[in-house]
Amino acid sequence: MDLGFIIQILTEPAQLFCFFLIVSLSVNLEFGYSGIPNFGKVLFIASGGYVSGALAYRLMFYVMNFKGDIFSYQALDIGQIDAHLAQYPLEALGLIVFMFVVAAGVGAIFGYLASFPAIRLREDYLGMFLLAAGEFFNIFSVAYTPFLGGSFGSFAPNPIGDLGTDLGDPGLFVLGVMALFAFLIYIYSERVARAPLGRTLRAVRDNEIASEAVGKDNISLRRKTLLVGSALAGIAGVLYLAVIPVMTPGVTSEATFNRVTDTFIPFAIVILGGVANNRGVLFGTFVYLLIYNAFAQVTVFLSPSVSGALDMFGLNNIEYMLIGVVVILILLRRPQGLIPEKSSMTMAKSKLKGIADAVKGVKPEKKTESS
Repeated sequence: MDLGFIIQILTEPAQLFCFFLIVSLSVNLEFGYSGIPNFGKVLFIASGGYVSGALAYRLMFYVMNFKGDIFSYQALDIGQIDAHLAQYPLEALGLIVFMFVVAAGVGAIFGYLASFPAIRLREDYLGMFLLAAGEFFNIFSVAYTPFLGGSFGSFAPNPIGDLGTDLGDPGLFVLGVMALFAFLIYIYSERVARAPLGRTLRAVRDNEIASEAVGKDNISLRRKTLLVGSALAGIAGVLYLAVIPVMTPGVTSEATFNRVTDTFIPFAIVILGGVANNRGVLFGTFVYLLIYNAFAQVTVFLSPSVSGALDMFGLNNIEYMLIGVVVILILLRRPQGLIPEKSSMTMAKSKLKGIADAVKGVKPEKKTESS
């Protein structure tokens, strides 16, 4: 089998793996380490993706001096924009930086605003508030036509893919960018978990009264956690638009960002792999995509009549049902996840071993008799 064909087949699952890993790591930072039930994660992903994509489209619309309504001929306009960006890589690179900065900034702003009710509400009420906020944003994106063109949606420029076209393979280049961000965010999450901040966040999660008693500012810690986690979610929104550069708002499963894919699935991944455990998140992401792609491959080989029957009874998304069953079983039988949470290692193993060897090598002092 041709190696290029194999790479092409594996590119899309690898892209989804990087996307879900980034979102799940942000969920783990908020929920796993800080105990913040951010059931409105779709709000921060969608706000980062939609706002950056809409602004980038408008920016290129005016740079290329298009005339008329911004949504009238967007199918033709976006083709010219992508061709222009593929021809001028420096402009594409500048637009990439612009979209990431806008997405991270918008996500951080929404996270900061969400931190105010997070201070006052208990965990259950906070979860419901954030869930409602995420749905409200998706409804607003449809209802306010000048934002994304209403229910028909809008196209987004794809400077990452356009830059990859100039380099020879857009899909592989997009995967490389997503893998780089996933790697950097994973390293950042690990450093936070091993740092004093990670242990402080666990203390706030486990016992707020005790953490306040030793002088920790729980309000400030929660606000900073939501701000950082929301900024990471906004970046994930831009990366997803590099895979599918179409912004279709709404609350249905056909929307670009929806509560099932962008809220429930990341929480399921964290619970499946292990709360407050970045390696568990990595493993949980792999398990989810394994199940998802297994069902996707099975449906390809089903006969049209069977596929039609499954679609008629709403069973074409049976992988989501299976994930739900797995999460319930995990919560009942192994609530700590497949890889349980462990104490954070504050030093590298080599340093700890050196300290232990030094302590073992110290000889006890001899007692001297007093004259």
